[in-house]
Amino acid sequence: MNSYKEPPSPTNNDQETRGQNESLRSMHRHQSNGSDPARIDELERENVRLQMLVAELLIKNQQLRRAD
Repeated sequence: MNSYKEPPSPTNNDQETRGQNESLRSMHRHQSNGSDPARIDELERENVRLQMLVAELLIKNQQLRRAD
């Protein structure tokens, strides 16, 4: 049996995404006392970039499925 559930559709609500990212940043800062702040910022930016790419791919995937 396949228990795969399609993830919810991403929204274009940038404010919601920013709020979630701020929460993640805050959590990461508390967990990484003593870590290099520049490295943390770099990783956070990369994380946001990857999240946006995933959202774009999900949207494109939905568009392609609807076209079939």
